[in-house]
Amino acid sequence: MPDEEMTIEDRQAMELTQNQLASEQAAESAEEEKTAAKPAEGRYINSGEATLLLAFFGSLEIVQWLLDMIPYAGWIINVGIAFFAGFIFFIWLSGKIAKGAPKKWYKAVYYGAAGSALPIIPGYLGAIIYLYMEDHQLLKKIGGKLGETAGKIMEKI
Repeated sequence: MPDEEMTIEDRQAMELTQNQLASEQAAESAEEEKTAAKPAEGRYINSGEATLLLAFFGSLEIVQWLLDMIPYAGWIINVGIAFFAGFIFFIWLSGKIAKGAPKKWYKAVYYGAAGSALPIIPGYLGAIIYLYMEDHQLLKKIGGKLGETAGKIMEKI
């Protein structure tokens, strides 16, 4: 009989054990979520992400600079690269704004596109540097009063 069927007590004991295991796993996952690495309060760009963005947009700026030296055909290809870079930058920035970054950061896309359209000016690279400095409030930290003044000026822009 022990091999054929389980008794009611055995079933209840098994269900109780399964419920206890499930509640322990839920508590462990909740604890892991609390201790998971999160960015500092109010920060949306970490240094690794900024480094990858600077490398990507820096390489694109070098290619654009070389294409600026080729009349007409190089300029046309350069416009396509600028559009592609702007689209990638816009998608990345939309994700950051969806997570709570200020909506005024969209201006960086427009200023980057304007700078990228002009020859030899690294527009998107400057926009990434601006956003990183804005996110980490580096202007206020570096220069004291001078940095605060520059930060206030950047806020008005």
